[in-house]
Amino acid sequence: METVVILIMFMVGLSFVLKLTFMRPWQMIAEAVSLAFATISTTDIAISQSKIQISEWLQTPDLMLYLAVILTIDVTLQIAFCLFMINKPDKLKGRIIKSLLLYIPGLLIFPVAFYLLVQIIFSNAGMDFDNLGYCLGIAIVIMIPLLAYGVRYLLPEKSERLELIFYINCIIGLLGIIATVNGRTATAGVNEVNINSLLAIIGIAVTGSILGYLLFRKNQNKHYKQS
Repeated sequence: METVVILIMFMVGLSFVLKLTFMRPWQMIAEAVSLAFATISTTDIAISQSKIQISEWLQTPDLMLYLAVILTIDVTLQIAFCLFMINKPDKLKGRIIKSLLLYIPGLLIFPVAFYLLVQIIFSNAGMDFDNLGYCLGIAIVIMIPLLAYGVRYLLPEKSERLELIFYINCIIGLLGIIATVNGRTATAGVNEVNINSLLAIIGIAVTGSILGYLLFRKNQNKHYKQS
């Protein structure tokens, strides 16, 4: 379980850095400063934690369900950002939503920074914890923009970075399901098949497929006429 959570945290951080590559320098710095300030503000909370307590949290079903809700919202926002970046809306409302989605750093990046702070405190038990918090904040302000520029240098095409953000968040969503279930199921299994429900699901799937195909053909014909 802890391995899955750490993998989710790593991918959340990578998605955050990739998203910063679409911002201007002052916007990158503003996002990094906001994250650093939030991390430093949680130093007192991080000091009161213990490894046993954090392990218990990761095994608590109710807490994992709450985190799953936050994860789902975060993944939805990041995927919506990718879609708006691809479509490039012309209307003012669409541009406003696109800007808001761009400036939202991600809901999960703050718990990730907090977890990193807790691990640093555990690894440096003999040092001043407040200084460790400030050092981590300074490192965030310096390293995150540098990482963003490094990723932009390695992947100069915006489309490639958008695809990575999309795929990474899809994987985060799948890993979130694994972390949430953790060997449990929400409902008990049954031995009988509900024919009406099965037919309804098949009908919805078929209807959706037909509508999707018709919409695809309509857009394709429109593209041919314009070309």
